[in-house]
Amino acid sequence: MKAIIYSNHGSRGDIQPYLALAYALNQAGHTSVLAGPRRFGPFAAEYGVEFAPLNDEMMDLHARRDVQEILMNNDHPTPEQTKLRETIAKELMPRLYPIILREMWEAAADGADIIVYTHSSRQATHQIAERLGVPHVLAPLYPHFVPSRDYPAGVGLSPSPDNLADHERAERQPLDPLSHSLITAWRAETLGLPPRAGWLDFRHHVDGTPTPVIHGFSPHVLKHSEDWPEWVHTTGFWSLPASASWQPPEDLQRFLESGEPPVFVGFGSMRGLEPEEVGRTVLEAVRSTGNRALVVEGWGGIKITESADDVYVAQDVPYDWLFPRVKAAVHAGGTGTHNAALLAGIPQVTCPFHREQLMWAEYLHELGVAPAPIQLRDLTTEALSAAIRSATTDPSVARRVAELAEKVGGDDGCGTAVRILEKVHANHGRPVS
Repeated sequence: MKAIIYSNHGSRGDIQPYLALAYALNQAGHTSVLAGPRRFGPFAAEYGVEFAPLNDEMMDLHARRDVQEILMNNDHPTPEQTKLRETIAKELMPRLYPIILREMWEAAADGADIIVYTHSSRQATHQIAERLGVPHVLAPLYPHFVPSRDYPAGVGLSPSPDNLADHERAERQPLDPLSHSLITAWRAETLGLPPRAGWLDFRHHVDGTPTPVIHGFSPHVLKHSEDWPEWVHTTGFWSLPASASWQPPEDLQRFLESGEPPVFVGFGSMRGLEPEEVGRTVLEAVRSTGNRALVVEGWGGIKITESADDVYVAQDVPYDWLFPRVKAAVHAGGTGTHNAALLAGIPQVTCPFHREQLMWAEYLHELGVAPAPIQLRDLTTEALSAAIRSATTDPSVARRVAELAEKVGGDDGCGTAVRILEKVHANHGRPVS
């Protein structure tokens, strides 16, 4: 079985679960191709996964201060920020989206047996499966794309008693005119597909059978909704093992062995407005709790400018190796980081940048494995030190962390997902239970 997996937008934390799924398919004797932003090509190569690069210019926008301000205030944007978001979309979409659509088709033009895709590409990718005459599977990391009473019809939205009605309204809402025209042209000119009724419906195959769904999160973190149909599967998180070629630097080993386990701090690929100020705040907070700090600067959300015996600064360390060696994890709340911390059985402190991360942070707090989130825009030494102290000293947090680590550790997310994809392929796209 040859699978094309599309993860064509997002940070490393968004891409990594799909690389894990591609790697698991290869390990099971299948062939997988991961289509994603071109900067992640070397990452896929570490695992021997064939990679189809997609245009990633949109990711460069995150380095702009005005765009950072939009992301950090996307729950209450100013009129100026709303106008800027609209301007960016109008200027970049007509140029970049056709390139991405063309490259998406090129990734599959040599053929495939099954197409797997994220929610971010759901209006377009299923049409590649139509062109090839193969089944397609929606594979989101969020629970918001199958109608349910339990979850709202959009990532980062608040649940309400009207969730089902909101889903119905969302399904009826037309695609924005610009995206509609670009996808229409691509469907006709590149894929050579004729017009047909319901061509934007990603929830069904061409023959009307429902699109199978595999959710890449743990049912112990987000429950599998009772009103989801049998073709919706919650598999567990798709974890990527540490690369066999990676070895910890000697100075990192010495730091970890020279004292008590440190507190990890890292904001992944998020870029903050004032990374050096965030770094000073974080160090003051960690030190005030009597702990050492291990800071992974990542793509620039935090910057440490001082050198001291009680802090170690790295650019990138595999979390599955590192987290069992630290006392707690302070992070933005992203999917990959919080799942790695759950598996490692360590408490968490979340400092979300935007509302999607805030959603996960609130779930972690409800689960009892993290204090209430502190949005990065509200970060202070006092608030962070209090949260770290609570996370590392509260017996109820330690107890809940241990309980959840045992449950999540029993998931076989990648293995379950691979078995479902095998059945979908064998059944020619018909739903499997």
